Formats: sequence, structure tokens, C-alpha cells
Amino acid sequence: LLEDHVEEIHARDLGLLKTIISRCCQLKAQVVEQDERETTGLRAILNYGHTFCHAFETVTNYGRFLHGEAVAIGMMCAARLAESMGRIDQQLISRQAALLTACNLPLTVSDIDPEALLAAMQHDKKVEHGKLRFVLPTKIGHVELVDDVSMDLVRAALTT
Repeated sequence: LLEDHVEEIHARDLGLLKTIISRCCQLKAQVVEQDERETTGLRAILNYGHTFCHAFETVTNYGRFLHGEAVAIGMMCAARLAESMGRIDQQLISRQAALLTACNLPLTVSDIDPEALLAAMQHDKKVEHGKLRFVLPTKIGHVELVDDVSMDLVRAALTT
């Protein structure tokens, strides 16, 4: 829906925006209902891109990116990480990048120290027993919570 209606989204077509917002609310409510107290880990899927996003926001003192911009960059980092782990192919990354670009969202950031970002990620709420966990795509519209991720792969996803 988003890919097919980018122009109408930019034009702020109220009917379409209501449809999109309604669907997003329905999906979020379904996930929260299934994991209301955040005990199963399911609710973490709502945080696609956020482990990277929060690091960008922290390192830049919340002054450089709007939250959605940081999420978009984080989604691209998560997709690159997933690809390096053999979880997705380049086609998904290209499709996601095309949609984010069409929505005028940034895809990368190159002037932030990756080591500072990695240090900031250690404070993410998805860190468990000192290990980072990431919400990574398996296909368009589906993600999984993944732990035991190589920091070298995370570093590469930040700098690619």
C-alpha cells in the first residue's frame, strides 16, 4: 500500500492516511494484546530499526535527526545486518531503501563514530545478559528478535 501510494501520502490524502494509520494501530494493538506485559519478547518486533535508531539519537544528543529519520536509518542498518547473516537478500534491502527514499527519509549516516554507536547500543532495553538483541527482517513485513549477533557484523552494518 505504501509503495503504491507514495504520491498520495505526500499530498496528504486524508482517506489514505486514515487507512494507513488505522492499519498501523490495528497491527500494534494485536501485538501489544499478545504481549501486554512484555514477557514473551513478541512486543520487541514493534522496534524494528530502533536499536540502531536509539544509538544515533543518543550519540547526537537528540538534536540531529527526527525520530522517524533515525528509525529509517536504523531500519537500513538492521536490513544490512540481516543480509550479512544470510536472513534476507539484497532485493528486500533495495525495496525498503526505495520506499524510504520515496518518503524523503535518510538511509545512511557516515560521520558518526561506529564505536560510539556500539557503546550507546549497550544501553538499549533489548540488551539481555550483556548481549545485544536485534529486531531483524526475514521478509517484507516480518521480523524476528535475534540475539548472539557478532559485533563485527553490527559494526559493518553501521559503516556500509
